[in-house]
Amino acid sequence: MALTTGTVRSSTFRLLWAGQTVSVIGDGAAALAVPLLVIHATGSAVLGALAATPRTVAYLLVGFLAGPVVDRLQDSRRIMVVCDLLRFAVFAALPLAVHAPLGPGLVLVLAFAASSAGVFFETALAVAVQSSLRSEDLVTGNARLEMSNQVGLLLGPAVIGAGVAAFGVPSAMWFNAATFLISAATLVPMRFGSGRESVPTSGARPTVRRDMAEGLRYIRTHALILRLVSLQVVINLVIAAETLVVFYATHDLHASAAWIGAVLAAAGLGGVAATSVANLMARRFDSGRLIGLSVVGLGGTLLAIGMARDPLVLAAANFFHGGLSVFASVHIRAVRQRVVPPALLGRVTANARTFAFAANPLGALLFGSIAASANGQAQWSFFTAAVLSVASAAVAYRGLVAPAAEPTGTADPLRPGTARDGGRFR
Repeated sequence: MALTTGTVRSSTFRLLWAGQTVSVIGDGAAALAVPLLVIHATGSAVLGALAATPRTVAYLLVGFLAGPVVDRLQDSRRIMVVCDLLRFAVFAALPLAVHAPLGPGLVLVLAFAASSAGVFFETALAVAVQSSLRSEDLVTGNARLEMSNQVGLLLGPAVIGAGVAAFGVPSAMWFNAATFLISAATLVPMRFGSGRESVPTSGARPTVRRDMAEGLRYIRTHALILRLVSLQVVINLVIAAETLVVFYATHDLHASAAWIGAVLAAAGLGGVAATSVANLMARRFDSGRLIGLSVVGLGGTLLAIGMARDPLVLAAANFFHGGLSVFASVHIRAVRQRVVPPALLGRVTANARTFAFAANPLGALLFGSIAASANGQAQWSFFTAAVLSVASAAVAYRGLVAPAAEPTGTADPLRPGTARDGGRFR
């Protein structure tokens, strides 16, 4: 399968992509390694569940702070290197920390620290991608990074599971740490052109709080970005219905463990497939139309999941569900990088992701409550999520297909190679 159509001509981005391909395997591995370490040491289901949530909690705790910090420092490479080294140190120390006094609690604190570093890293990465690619390459670049992310989510847990079986939990954790060290090594020689306005060295500098407010104000007053952030929140809200897929497959379809594994893997495979066609579709249609239609399609896949009556149909529906959610996200990121001025991109990116991550637990609570009130019939949760998805896309669609013209008369920001980034064409 081709990764994407189109060629990214930036050697800096290709090196960045190679490093992130290794790093995201570490991210995927951490999703299993940390809970395994805690459960292995304590046998506590509660602590194991907490160990599986650090990324969401990290965004809720430091997401709004990460944007101003990245925008102020104006050095995405250095931020990413520091974050990778911090994550390397944390994961290398975790097998030792679990045996310290209050070990499980210390492991959770370190896991949240590593995830917080990941928030700053991901924010800086968005800025680095904007700086290293031309506007027409942003869909391809984001698709390649997301392809690596999806592969990492598929392979990471498998690698850690095999490592734990063969060498034990500590050795698997040290392998995980090494992936971040490799990522840092690939970043050291890079140089990203910022295209940013220099920060005044004299006079009163705006406070971090004011920087946060400026980022939120930009989202609120920029019609296209507000629609994109709103859709991103809706996407994360409705895909929280995925938390009921295992229950639905077990309770309603009486699927075997092997079929449940296949159903879950199908979503990741769909994500990989979506990244391979993202740029091909962007060459034929504008990103706004693709985003709107993919969110409508998400509603269709949720409807199909709720109507599935055998595991094979459920796996097929989950394949397209995973693919469409990734497809929409890739195009949302590319448009955001194409439109938002470089000096504000860190804040807008971090704010958008924080709002989106906040929607996940709300969605899980909403759809879990709907299923509980329907006597365990989870299909009503999927039907509700489908309605929300289609309705939100219908409301936003006109503004995505024909966004209001900017006062400066810039070209259509939803077509690659035409939008203005902070007063300059990319």
